[in-house]
Amino acid sequence: MKPSSEIWRDFNVDENCVALLGEDRTRVYLSQIRRALVALGDDLRAQPSVTESEGTAVAAYLERLAQTYEVLGLRHFFPEAAGLKIDTTDSGFVHFSTLLELAADIDSRDEKLAQLGAVGEIKRAMLDEIVNHGVHPRRLQIDLMQRLYLESVSAEKTIRAFIAGKLERVGKSDNYFWSFSTYDRALNRPFVYLLYFSYASDSSDGLREDSEAFAEIRSAAEHGALGRIGLLGFANGLDHKIDRISPKLVKRLIIGPYWAPQLTSTEGEIGELLESFADRLPYAMRWETETLLSERETQVGAGWFTKGRTRQVFWIPKDPELSARGVSQVARSLAVPAWLAQQIEANGTVPDHRCVSIPQVGAA
Repeated sequence: MKPSSEIWRDFNVDENCVALLGEDRTRVYLSQIRRALVALGDDLRAQPSVTESEGTAVAAYLERLAQTYEVLGLRHFFPEAAGLKIDTTDSGFVHFSTLLELAADIDSRDEKLAQLGAVGEIKRAMLDEIVNHGVHPRRLQIDLMQRLYLESVSAEKTIRAFIAGKLERVGKSDNYFWSFSTYDRALNRPFVYLLYFSYASDSSDGLREDSEAFAEIRSAAEHGALGRIGLLGFANGLDHKIDRISPKLVKRLIIGPYWAPQLTSTEGEIGELLESFADRLPYAMRWETETLLSERETQVGAGWFTKGRTRQVFWIPKDPELSARGVSQVARSLAVPAWLAQQIEANGTVPDHRCVSIPQVGAA
C-alpha cells in the first residue's frame, strides 16, 4: 500500500483534523488512549461470546489497535513540527492519513534503518556527548527513538482500512463464522464486524477461504461496511448481493469516540461531566455493540418458472431507537479513570452506559 498522489488526494486533512502540537499534549493523548484501549480489551475478554472464535477475533483486533498506538508512541515520542493528526469531532482517533504514513514507513523501513546506526552505537555516542562535551544529546535521542520505531512498525502490528479474519465452520453443517475490521476513512473510527451465516455451497468441502465464492463475499463486505450505514443496511446489502449466503446473526463493535476536553471536542451529558473536571485531565472512551438477528426467511422474485431467492427478515423490536438504528439490540459501555467512575456512580450520570473503571497508574 504505497501513498500515491491519487490516494493522498482522497484523504486531505479536513477541518476536524487537528495536529497535536507539543510533546506534553502528544504524550498525554497517547497515554490516555492506550490505557482506555487496554481497559476496553480487558472488559470485552471478560464478556460472553457466541463462540470462542468470536472472542478470539475481537481480542486479536484490539491487540492490533493497541499495538498501533504503541508504535505511534515511538514515532511521536519527539513530535515532528506537523504533529500527530487526530479527528477531534465524534472520533478522537488518529486521522486516516496517519495509516497511510505508517504504510509508507513500512515500505521504506529497511532503507531508513540502513541510514541509522545500531542501538549500541547511538547509545555510546549519547554518552560521549553527555560526559565529554556536556551536551544534551537530543538529536541522538531522536535517532534512537526513530530506530526503535522502525524496528517495531510492521504490517502485522498495525491496523489498516480493512483486515479480514479467518473463515471458520460452525459445527458440521454449512454454517460459518467470519470476522473483519475496518478503519472508516470518513469517520476516522475503528469497527469490528462479526458474522454468523449459512452458505449453500455446491462443493462437498463447503465454503473455502481460497475460493472465488468467498472472495465475492469478502469484496461485498468490504465495500458495504461503511460506518455511516446502519447494520441492517449492511446485512441486507450482503444478503442481496450474494445469492447463496444467509446472514443469521450480525454483530458490530463500534469503538469510540474518545473524549478529552483538553484535546477533543465534547458534547452532551458526558461532555458536561468531563468539562466539569477539566483541571484533572479527564478522558473517556465509549464503545457500542450492535446485534442484528434473523427472525425468519422469505422468498422473493418467485414466479411460474422460478422459485425465487431466499432472503432474511431481521428482527427489529418495536423500540424507537432500535428501529432508527436498524438493530435487534445495542449495548453501550464507557471507560473512564477510576476516580471519575466513582463520580458517575455517585451521581447516576449516563445511566444508559455500563461504566468500566480504568485503574490508576501503579494501582494494585
